[in-house]
Amino acid sequence: MFKKFNFFAVIGLLVLILAACGEADIKKVDGDNGSANSDGEKKDTPAEQQLKVGETVNFDGLKITLNEARVEPGGDFDEPQNDKFVVVNLTAENTTDEEQVISSLMNVELRDSDGYSYNTTILVEGTKGQFDGTIEAGGKLRGEIPFDVSESDTYELHFSDLFKSGKAIWVIPSSDLK
Repeated sequence: MFKKFNFFAVIGLLVLILAACGEADIKKVDGDNGSANSDGEKKDTPAEQQLKVGETVNFDGLKITLNEARVEPGGDFDEPQNDKFVVVNLTAENTTDEEQVISSLMNVELRDSDGYSYNTTILVEGTKGQFDGTIEAGGKLRGEIPFDVSESDTYELHFSDLFKSGKAIWVIPSSDLK
């Protein structure tokens, strides 16, 4: 009897998880070339965006902006295991009526031109604020994420939702790193 209950509990959980999966609504924000609606959001954009530093995307009601990308040297306690630390500065604005949760570990990754993926690392010096937390309806969250990366011509910052398909991608040429 207990085994049947566990079986049905697992099946029910899988159904709930799969029901929550879907495609993210992703639209580039701000008016650079292309038709836009009254909110400044481009129409008919693909589920994967190629963005530049300074550009904003509306990702399921979160307006995400990559404000800056730079190289940090580290400090007395921080030395890169790869070639350097790249720090990205992001802002998320919640335009929905519900709280939203952002996690630098779950939502953000950095890739180099060879396709290698880097997750956030710990950098004691040289960063300001974390890009992690709950954003209330109408609220903002700004923070920085450090990555320990290998040398590359370009990097791509990926923002995604684990439970939905689609992602926003900012392309960062190494020459643009401050």
